[in-house]
Amino acid sequence: MKLTTFLALLLCTYSTLSFAETKIYRWVDSQGKTHFADTAPPGTPQITVENKNLVSNQEPVDTHQAQAAKKNKQDLEKVKKEAVKYQAEIVYPQDDTAIRSNEGTLEINVKTTPEKESTQLLQLYLDGQALGSPQISPTIRALNVDRGTHQVQAHLIGEDGQVLATTQIVTVHLQRISIK
Repeated sequence: MKLTTFLALLLCTYSTLSFAETKIYRWVDSQGKTHFADTAPPGTPQITVENKNLVSNQEPVDTHQAQAAKKNKQDLEKVKKEAVKYQAEIVYPQDDTAIRSNEGTLEINVKTTPEKESTQLLQLYLDGQALGSPQISPTIRALNVDRGTHQVQAHLIGEDGQVLATTQIVTVHLQRISIK
């Protein structure tokens, strides 16, 4: 079994090398057509063809140079992000709005200018405390909020955790049925 595998590999290697040694001839016949073949009429010159299938080793990249280029790219991206000044505002509910929700659900809609990127998140604050985890959606729901007056605010957070913009504080009055 091993001998047949070895012979098959040897045959494949030999056949590949024989293709590399093939001679090619070019001639033009009496009708003006150009022909190429591995055999030719007598007196036809042989042409040489460069082997384009060879791959040469590339020079190694200087790691210091590559790291410097990567750092420059990161610095440029950071400058671009810092140059953008985001603004955020709560568009719903408006300040001093009374909302009736027996389930205690507050739905907050935040608008950012310019529009936030997919890597940026919105964190809702209820009465100065972060509520839940940061969200991708501009519509944030606060669940099971106690009845009464609350102050709502949202922060736009960049992918590095930095606060990019803060909304105004909106006062809402949540009305829920209470059973006595």
